[in-house]
Amino acid sequence: MNRERGMALLTALILLALTTAIAAAITFDTGMALRRAQGSAAQEQALWVASGTEALAAEVLREQLAEQTDVIRPGQPWAAPLGPLEAIDGVIVEAQIEDMQARFNLNSLIDMEGKSDPAAREVFEQLLQVLEIEPQIAARMTDWIDADDEAQPGGAEESVYSALPVPYRPPNRPVTSISELLLLEGMDAERYARLAPFVSALPRDAAINLCSASGVLLDALSGERQWSRDPQGLERNRQRSCFPGRDAFRNTLGNPQRIERLERSVGLAERSMYFRVRTLASVGTAQFSLYSLLRHEGTSPGEPRLRVMQRQFSE
Repeated sequence: MNRERGMALLTALILLALTTAIAAAITFDTGMALRRAQGSAAQEQALWVASGTEALAAEVLREQLAEQTDVIRPGQPWAAPLGPLEAIDGVIVEAQIEDMQARFNLNSLIDMEGKSDPAAREVFEQLLQVLEIEPQIAARMTDWIDADDEAQPGGAEESVYSALPVPYRPPNRPVTSISELLLLEGMDAERYARLAPFVSALPRDAAINLCSASGVLLDALSGERQWSRDPQGLERNRQRSCFPGRDAFRNTLGNPQRIERLERSVGLAERSMYFRVRTLASVGTAQFSLYSLLRHEGTSPGEPRLRVMQRQFSE
């Protein structure tokens, strides 16, 4: 009798354990399903709000371009941050427009025929030196996008990358994202973080806007360390007008041959047609970012039209 009671008790305990385990599994799966549903809903909500904020920021930029101003510079209304503001209950958004022609265009390292552009490469090497990054990265980036498979001095072509533990090939064509820098031989996250704010991946028709270029890039263009030493002074001068203007900057260079080479390779301008809208949407504790590349395609200064060239959404 005692044995039968013991078996019955053991059976009951086993059934209880199984029931508890099944109930816990159901509760866990239900909770995960709810969290996934909530996360999906929050992501969709954030994307819609971020897209609306992108349109609002683009309208601010469009109005600025419609004023027929001769220059594009940071002190103008388009450069002021938008928000943070509560778009709808529980959703906070903020946005910032950036002039992407204030950066060195990585695709200027090659000419229209896909061959290395020595003048652009020299500017990139000087930019790397100002940032205390090995200048050989310029040769490796050139090899990454040029049309041939012949390595530049200090560069790296397919033979280097195909020998890696996880092999891959250079694209041998212009890049659409600066993140491809991370694939270069000798590049790491720390170097990339230093370089990323000063470079872009745009079509070759994107000349450097001197009115909004950083002091670091101006130093790389001039070959002298003067502009980056006083970033506050540079910012103050740009609140009133374009500084340095194209003519003034050409005068500081002095060398007509160097000016001609820069104009032909990287370009020197006072206006821009490529901008990036960086939008941050916060839904509860979750944050979502939308990066939108816009191109000004107005048929005239009075009729600006902005086209979205690229979007990247992350969380």
